[in-house]
Amino acid sequence: MPNQPNLIDGSSKPVKTSNVPEADIDFGSVVKKVKEKWNLSPWLTLQYLTAAQFAVKTDTFLQVLNARIEYGKSRPQVTNSLANINKEIDTRVSNVKGYIADKYGKENATSYYPAFGIEFINKSYTIAKDQNTRLEALQLMANAIVEHDFIDKTYGQNYWDTIKTKFTDFLETASQLDASVSSKVGDKNILKKDLKKALNSIILIVKANYPENYKQELRVWGFQKEKY
Repeated sequence: MPNQPNLIDGSSKPVKTSNVPEADIDFGSVVKKVKEKWNLSPWLTLQYLTAAQFAVKTDTFLQVLNARIEYGKSRPQVTNSLANINKEIDTRVSNVKGYIADKYGKENATSYYPAFGIEFINKSYTIAKDQNTRLEALQLMANAIVEHDFIDKTYGQNYWDTIKTKFTDFLETASQLDASVSSKVGDKNILKKDLKKALNSIILIVKANYPENYKQELRVWGFQKEKY
């Protein structure tokens, strides 16, 4: 939108919106201005929606949009944490393979790998890349470390218990964030559909009441186009 701030609170300072569509930010600015103008224009009425009801829908839409923006700020941090811990896990699996080879011999080592959650994947022995499967493999690793008496090794029981706990926490946080944003996107889309219907109705009423200068009046209401 030309000459319009990209902030849903109407201020002039730009906001980082991550992967939130700019169209939603612009739409939020429009409904906020229409809400304010409608509250000052009691002459305009709709049979199916009051100014107060429109205000509630608008405020809820803006709240959901803000929550979506916050998700966009938080999710990359969790993604980065998972990437880092996955890299560390891949490195330390090599240490465990060394422990196994030292105790059982190189020729026998691979037969012990499955007990530690280690599989032959893409031409190398490692643990699963899929996050949920990797979590199961970490549990196998933690159990096997104890069972095969690697408890006091540098990368022994304390290390793998800590890694498993951190990995679990990161996965749960990511899952909660993703579930939350999925719900909010659905809520946002429903609200946006209702608000678009109201905006189009208001535009028609403004056109009917200002046949000579409706374009100017629509701008006063905050509209930047004549149909939504």
